[in-house]
Amino acid sequence: MTLGQFSTAVGAPKRWVQNAMAVLALPPRYTVGGAKQLAFARMLNEAYGMPLVNTHPLAREALASWPQRGFWQLQGAGGAVALTVDLKRFLSNFAVRLSLSRAYYAERKRGRPRKRPKRGIAGAREYGIDITLLEESLKLTPEERLRRLDDTLRFLESVRVAG
Repeated sequence: MTLGQFSTAVGAPKRWVQNAMAVLALPPRYTVGGAKQLAFARMLNEAYGMPLVNTHPLAREALASWPQRGFWQLQGAGGAVALTVDLKRFLSNFAVRLSLSRAYYAERKRGRPRKRPKRGIAGAREYGIDITLLEESLKLTPEERLRRLDDTLRFLESVRVAG
């Protein structure tokens, strides 16, 4: 994965991803699992204002509970407040972002881009087709072309009758 793919999968700008990885002291490896965990941590960070340093370990715990549990829950101090996350919905959203990252940030081919093939008459010439008859025909007026077509048709009918 490239940084562009990783940041799209996380749902964050590239600069945010780089800063978050520096704050969390993560190695600069861009994997799908790492993107999933960072996306979950980012969601908790943005939605609930929890520090990223605290949300990253929670993300690992929450994602490890899937698929045994469809919901992940965090109890607040005293049990009065509970935070619940629908893991199925989160993973569905992540899958969409991951697909988008793979579609828009496809790996580039190495080397110089290939020359585009020429089109039309120039392309036919480059391919090696003899187009002198076509050029001669295009020099004629439409009436002259129709007259030639009628002559050819009469000739073919006479060959068919004689044959």
